[in-house]
This record gives sequence, structure tokens and C-alpha cells, in this order.
Amino acid sequence: MSACRRARLRAFFLGSLAMPACAYAQSSNPDTDRIDPLLLETVIVIGERPAGAPAAYTVDPALEGRLATLDDLFRGTPGVILEPVFGGVDHPRFSVRGSGLQRGTQPAGRGIELRLDGLPMTYADTSFDFVEWIDPLLFDDVSVLRGGRGVIAGATSLGGVVDFNGRNGARQPTLSARGEIGSFDYRRAQGAVAGGDERLNGFATGTWFAQDGFRDHNEQEAWRAYAKGEATLSDALTLRGSVLWSDSELELPGPQTQAQVEAGARAAQPNNVAGDWRRFAERLRIAGGASYALERTQFDLDIGYMDTDVEFRRRDAQVENNEDWSALARVSRDVAFPEGDGSIGLSVIYQHNDRRQRQFFNGGGTPPTFTGARGALWADNDLSASRLSVLAHADAPLSETLTLSLTGGWNRHTREIEERFPTREARPAATLDRDYDAVSGLALVSWEAARNVTVFAGASYVMEPPTYDILLINVAGTPGPMAALLNGDDPRRPRVLDIDEQTATTLEAGARGRLGPIGFDVTLYRAWLDGEIVSTSDFVTQTGATNLEYDHVRVEVDSPTRVRLAADWRMNVGRGVITKELWVRQSDGVWRLEEDHFEVQERW
Repeated sequence: MSACRRARLRAFFLGSLAMPACAYAQSSNPDTDRIDPLLLETVIVIGERPAGAPAAYTVDPALEGRLATLDDLFRGTPGVILEPVFGGVDHPRFSVRGSGLQRGTQPAGRGIELRLDGLPMTYADTSFDFVEWIDPLLFDDVSVLRGGRGVIAGATSLGGVVDFNGRNGARQPTLSARGEIGSFDYRRAQGAVAGGDERLNGFATGTWFAQDGFRDHNEQEAWRAYAKGEATLSDALTLRGSVLWSDSELELPGPQTQAQVEAGARAAQPNNVAGDWRRFAERLRIAGGASYALERTQFDLDIGYMDTDVEFRRRDAQVENNEDWSALARVSRDVAFPEGDGSIGLSVIYQHNDRRQRQFFNGGGTPPTFTGARGALWADNDLSASRLSVLAHADAPLSETLTLSLTGGWNRHTREIEERFPTREARPAATLDRDYDAVSGLALVSWEAARNVTVFAGASYVMEPPTYDILLINVAGTPGPMAALLNGDDPRRPRVLDIDEQTATTLEAGARGRLGPIGFDVTLYRAWLDGEIVSTSDFVTQTGATNLEYDHVRVEVDSPTRVRLAADWRMNVGRGVITKELWVRQSDGVWRLEEDHFEVQERW
């Protein structure tokens, strides 16, 4: 991290220390008796947190314990899979209901939409990269809309929406500091200040994290700062704003064999060390919004801007410059239905991303020539994506204990890829211009079966378009003399794949609530996927992607002891069909594999 950035963070921490003292001095009254601020009356509150709507699951950060990583934050959250790689600001496997478990080559995440204070933090192509901007200490709570329930918030991802809600400052002026140390030079620090009331309040914090890690070439460091303020100008009008900044750096030691893991080996991959494989990311996000209430109607408008610069150095150095704009407009109205009060609403979400993506060799671009420095430029593309979602929503009580929620929407996504690099026959232009349109919907019935117990059932349909890393992949090329990787007959180059969207139709039912001291959230669901996006990759470079669809499944009984199983998968890459065929035979009461055939058949 540069000296300038460190100076900015030091200034932020010093400013945080000064703010509470000023706030306390301004609020004191010299005409009243002085009260020792350390002598506070003890207040014990006994109660239960409301269960909330059955569609959302709320995660409350446990500030009293370890709260350093996403794994700490989401541990025990139903339906959320969170598997860290290096135990810090790494690229964890982050998935809801299994969606997006398979990532692309970035490694870019997909399958869920991440938001901060209601606005998207995923790019407009619905992907997200490393999640180093997420520090659990920054949030009051996290709202999880799993799977098709994300339609309520306008999501176009099969896994739903995860919305991080920044801390609120509506409390007496407070100053807090936190420090942690641990093994392998783990260090963490936070300074925070909050204060205000319901009319005017603010919260600001800065955090620092670093560790050397268990393995060689495994150091990490991250600086993060977040500030949020809210002002109620009248009974009708409220203004809000926030800013997030993060700067991180992560070394990549590479994979290990099972034997190395079991032996507790600390060695990194030699090529990773020689090529100084690592990732840098700096992000700035500014957001502002307003709410206006008029009798039974409320209007909300939020706008955000995010600038993200990334360098991901491996075999190649991928350099990205991202600008992402987002806007959310919503109008909702309380409505009197025959069985009680409900609501109706209309929401519009727009998002646009522009990315310049360049690829440089790491040294010479092959393991013997890795140096850790940028080599020759071999790819230069402009990418853009937009997303428009229009949603209508209604909550209608059917009785005192039964409620029907309906959400329907129309979504339009665009993808454009333009070529900046010189082209030739062996190195054609990587270009794309494509739109994806679909409707989405959710119907959810909830029944208050008992105090603090809700039973629900629902059906949903969601479309998810392909992300940048699925549409634009890298062809490794053939190394050789005289700059073959750059100028040869098979150079390293980007390639565009024309991939369709994937969709999911889901039925679910469950119950949630609290019985005495025990809280529970149980859901049974079944999802049918159409056009599932699957990428084939090794640990260095992605080599392909396709929409996978089951075409025919066949069972043929050849004899009482011999059975043939066959299935076709249709793919839009190569315009072909893969046939998988198995012959199994029974012997001594046990079915065993006898033959295994795998064939690619070109059809058109």
C-alpha cells in the first residue's frame, strides 16, 4: 500500500477520535449539574427480536466474538455456503442454495446478488469478484433472500440476494476501538465513531487487517473505511448517504496435493512464487438517497457510483478498470383489503457497467519465464453491461393469519464486448452484442400458525444471464520461439462464447420462528434448471463454457442382470450433443459398471 493511502487512513482514525469529544462538548449544558459519563445506569431489556417476513432471513453479527471473515458472519446461516480459501480477504466459495458454486476464471463469483444498503455491489453483468470490501464489523445486520425469493428485491440471479445493511448512528455519541492478534502474524484493528438521534445521525469506521498466513507466499492485507449518515428534514422527507473505500492485496500460494495437506506442508507452488502471483484491488463506492412519505404512499430513490481497479497476476496479469452506476426507484402504498391492511408497490432498478480489461504476460507468459512483472500486452477489450428490472409487488391479507405475496417483473440485460487489440486471421476480433430478456415471478403464502411461528409455501421463476467471465474466455496458445504466444500461428488470445441465459423454476415450503429458547428455519425446496451454465477449466485458464440441458434419458433392460443407462446433454458450444452411456451388470447380488461410453455427436 502506498504512503499516501496510509496517510489517508491515519487521518481518518485521528478524525474519528476527535469527533465524539466535540459532540459531547456541544451537547453539554453549563447550567446543569455535571454528570460523570462513566457512571451509567444499567438497563436490562427482555424481549424477542421480531421474526420478520418469511421471505427474508436476517443475520446478526456477533460482535462479542471473532468476527473477521465472511465465514464468521454466515456460520450457521441456512442455505448459505461459505468456504474460505486462505482464511481472510480471499476468494471464498460463496453460494446460496448451491447456485454459483462453480466459478469462472477470475475467479469471478456468480449466482447471487450482493448489495450494500439496498444498492447492488455486484457488477451490472451480475458477477462479483473478490469480496475484500466486506468487513463484518461494518454492518448492523445482513438480509438474505434465498433463491427465487430474491425476486422481491428485483434479483436476476438464481441464488437470490444478500443485502449488507451498514451501521446506524442513532445513539449517544460513542467511540469504540478494537484490536485482535493471533497466530501467523494475524493482526486486526478497528476505530469507529457514532452519534446522533432520529433526526440527524452518523456512523464512521476504519479497519485494518493483515496476516502472513500458514503457508509460504500467503500474506494478506486490507484497509477498509465506511461512513453513513441520515438526516430527517421533516415528517415527510429523509436524506441519506454513504461512502465505502477498500484497498487490499493478497498473495496466491496455489493448490496443494492431498498428501501435502495431510502432511501439513507450508510450501507454495514454485511457479506462484517465481511469478509473484497475487491480487490487488481498490474500490470506492458513493451512494445517496431520499425518502418521501405522503399519507399512505412512500417514494424512495437511491443512486450509487462504484469505481473498482483490479490487477490479478497469475500466468498473465489481468488489469481491470470498472465504473458501475446503479439506481433504485420505488413507490409503495398501504392499501385496505377486505381482510385487512396490505400494500402494493412498483420498483425500477437500473445498472450500467463499463470495464476496460487488459491482459499482459507474466514475464514471458510461460512458467520458465515468470518474473512477476508485466510483460507484453496480448489482449485489450472494452466490456459493457446494463440491467433494467421493473417489478410490481403486492401483499394482500387473506385472513387474520394468512397473507399472500405476489411479485412479478420484467428484466432486460445487455452485453457488449469490443476489441482494441490488432487483429489478424490467427487472432480474430473478440466482439459480442447481445440482449437477454425475461420475466420473473414469485408467489408466497404465509400463515401465522402460532405465536412466533410462521408456515409458508411458494413458487418462483428466475432468469440469470451469463457474466463477463463466461462470455469472454482465454485461449492459452502454443508457446515457441520468436514470440509465438504473441505473433505465432496459435497465439494467446481472448475468445467470445455466445452463451444463453439459465433459468430456475422452484417450489418450496417450510416454517420458521421460535419455540421457547429454540429458533428454527426449515425449508424444503425443489428447483428445475433449464440451460444451466457450466464452465470447464483447469487451475490456470478457463477453456470453455456451455449451457447444459438434459435432452433424453433412457433405460434399456438387456437381460435380468444387464441394464443400459444413457443420457444426452445438448450444448450450444460446438452445436453438438454429448451422449453418456453406461452398461451395468449384476453379479452375486451387486450391480457393477461393465462399460462406460462417452461420445460427442455433431448435429448441426
